[in-house]
Amino acid sequence: MSLAPHLSPTVLALVVSFGATFALQRVARRYGWVDGGASDRKRAALPLPLVGGAGVLAGLLAGWLALEFAGRANAEFVPGRALLALEPFALRPGATLWPLGAVLVAFAVGTIDDVLEDGLAPLHKLLGQAAAGFVLGLPLVIAQPTALGAWGGALLCALGACVALNLVNTFDNADGAAGGLALATFAAPAPLFAAAVAGFLPFNVARRGHAPRAILGDAGSHVLGVLFLLVPAAWPALALPALDLARLSLVRLRLGSLPWVGDRRHLAHRLQARGLSPLQVALALLALSLPAVLLGWLGLPLTTLGFVLALRFAPAPREASGAVAPDELAHAAPARERG
Repeated sequence: MSLAPHLSPTVLALVVSFGATFALQRVARRYGWVDGGASDRKRAALPLPLVGGAGVLAGLLAGWLALEFAGRANAEFVPGRALLALEPFALRPGATLWPLGAVLVAFAVGTIDDVLEDGLAPLHKLLGQAAAGFVLGLPLVIAQPTALGAWGGALLCALGACVALNLVNTFDNADGAAGGLALATFAAPAPLFAAAVAGFLPFNVARRGHAPRAILGDAGSHVLGVLFLLVPAAWPALALPALDLARLSLVRLRLGSLPWVGDRRHLAHRLQARGLSPLQVALALLALSLPAVLLGWLGLPLTTLGFVLALRFAPAPREASGAVAPDELAHAAPARERG
């Protein structure tokens, strides 16, 4: 069998993603397409180009277009095919999903959150994430508007989008963390997705002074969240982001804060405080995720154990004794969930 049908879209996605990110990060500051804002949800530090999501999206669109020309019938990987094969969506022959629509809606919601000075309100952001998921399942409803199963499938997509997009968004708090996890996770089951991420990733880990050349922003992390949702084989890889978010939510609630208010208590921040460089932090997080990435659900115990050991290796300054001091918030610089 020729490799062309599934190799060409992958190569094109890589080239276009790299080229788009390279071009956009050079002009982003000129046009104000940078991170920063007045509220404590925004990073009031160095303005960082928010072009990673656009770069990844450009690669995805190019790869998707090439896939259509090459022919889906001969393609080894088709976006959404594996998700559609799950039992909840096996409604009738010819049922389909709309993955490209979901990616575009997620990108739009993330971009709005990026460009607004104070970002979207938490409820509005959650509704936007759910909308991206519902668009994914919308063809089910259009095909069978009176079938409860079709509506149930669309609502499951909306719920799944809320979970996946928030997990990736909150894990996107260190340069290379979300992108590195996505690249390793998609390499085998979704090479087209891996290629689009690979084109952006060098600009996220390469430094210009002390800052990355490009970051994902919410637009990028939301796009990656949809990609994770589309690939069921990738779901176990979200174990480390889920563990980190669950721990953070409990700590924030105990301190009287809200779970979605950004701070610097992520595992990545603790590893940075331990002295690891941004690239070393990304590699450490990837190493902790590898059992779940390589072994799927069977690797969850190993990833969980690694997470616990990593917390002991890099305790927060106020958690070194095993307790969280009430004034920890005062020592945490406001930080947006980004990477």
